[in-house]
Amino acid sequence: MGLTVLPGFLGLPSDFDFLPRVAGNVLLGYSMGGRLALDLLQRERFDKAVIISAGLNAPDEARRQRDEAWARRFETEEWSSLMQAWNAQPVFGGHVLERREEDYDRRELARQLREYSPAVLPPPRLESIETPVLWIAGERDPKYLEIALRAVERLRTAELWICPHAGHRVPWEQPELLVTRLRSFLDLH
Repeated sequence: MGLTVLPGFLGLPSDFDFLPRVAGNVLLGYSMGGRLALDLLQRERFDKAVIISAGLNAPDEARRQRDEAWARRFETEEWSSLMQAWNAQPVFGGHVLERREEDYDRRELARQLREYSPAVLPPPRLESIETPVLWIAGERDPKYLEIALRAVERLRTAELWICPHAGHRVPWEQPELLVTRLRSFLDLH
């Protein structure tokens, strides 16, 4: 019971320590963790779920190859230049998230990129999800905002919140707004 967090690639559970404590069985997934949360929601029932900046799995050979290239870089490249390149991806809109190499197992990161790639995992059956879902996308994250709009149409019990003044990294870019919206969705007063 409580909040189960799937923090996403390079995410740490401590990244979400600022979130309010909740009663009940609540699932929160960010980015890659959001895609994994959707898979879990197809098999398990939660009281509520929060999906932040998540894409949808779909076969895509070009994406699989990009993820494989990143996996190889995580296995071999010097950490500071790797993090600089990772943070420079257009999806992050210039937002830099500092990460320390000692917090990770590089082989595990490479494995995650290979095995949890959206190009490898099966597409979610959104219509089968019965858990009430709050899907969050940043207003400056056009790709994932478009995905969120399409996904919420297919989910039976979902609502969309577009976080103002945020890109892909909503929890770091707008933590106060996120907490306020989560308190409302989770009915925490």
